[in-house]
Amino acid sequence: MALSEGRDGSYELAKDMLLEDQTQRKAPKRAALSLLASSTKRAAVLLPALLALGFVLLLALTLANIRRVSAVWEALERARLQGEKSHAAAWHNLSEARHALDAQLSGELEAIHKRLLNVSREVEEVQRRTAQCRAECGRELSDRVRALEQRESLEPALQQLAELGREQSRVSALLSAALEETRNLTEMFCTSCPAGWLQFARTCYFFSTDGKPWMEARAACAALGGQLAVVDSEQENKFLGNQIMETRVFWLGLSDMDKEGEWQWLDGRSLSLAFWRSGEPNNVGQHGEDCGTVTSSGLWNDAECSVTEAWICERRC
Repeated sequence: MALSEGRDGSYELAKDMLLEDQTQRKAPKRAALSLLASSTKRAAVLLPALLALGFVLLLALTLANIRRVSAVWEALERARLQGEKSHAAAWHNLSEARHALDAQLSGELEAIHKRLLNVSREVEEVQRRTAQCRAECGRELSDRVRALEQRESLEPALQQLAELGREQSRVSALLSAALEETRNLTEMFCTSCPAGWLQFARTCYFFSTDGKPWMEARAACAALGGQLAVVDSEQENKFLGNQIMETRVFWLGLSDMDKEGEWQWLDGRSLSLAFWRSGEPNNVGQHGEDCGTVTSSGLWNDAECSVTEAWICERRC
């Protein structure tokens, strides 16, 4: 009875140990199965996401490649169009150059043809003159020989003609001298100035009563057969000043329009004798002062040529 109970206790103990061992062995399997199930679920969740990401990447690469291909194609198309344009432009330029050369060559050939025609005509003319000369030169030579033969008999007559020519030259020289003296005497005793003109030495002067700009005054003097007054001496300048009222100003034929500072008379002579007022000429004003005036004091001033002043004309009496 005691032995039977001991066996039963050992059996129970062994059974418990076996169960525990089986339990311990099943636990890893259950954990593995649980982990496997969890991994499967995760994989099931991640797989669509990975597939979507791969699809997006593939789509992006495809689009990038399409853009690159499009860019390359556009570049090739532009290069082709540019090449066609360049070819067309080059062909157009070559055509224009060919037309220009054709026109130029045609003109030059025509000019050469005309020159050749002219040369041929000149050659024909020279040949004609040569043939004519052959006939005429013989006669002319014969005439000259006969003239030389007759020259000895004509020598006295030629000497008389030469003497008459010399006498005629002497008479002409005497007549010219007499005419020049008569002209000088007429100028020295000048008494025929036109009405309204004043005489000084051998010159007549006209003092206007109205005013004009310098250029119009110059034209008015020319219409009267004279020119704006040109002063040649101190006596002449005093004469002009004495004829002017105290408040009047008159234009002279003096200006530096051509070159500032280089005053010249209307007859082209440079200024060698001057009677400028102190501080003049000063060329003041926006437009400058390029024309000369004279006052009753006989002193000169430069003024704007466009202002209106009276004027003095002069002419030979």
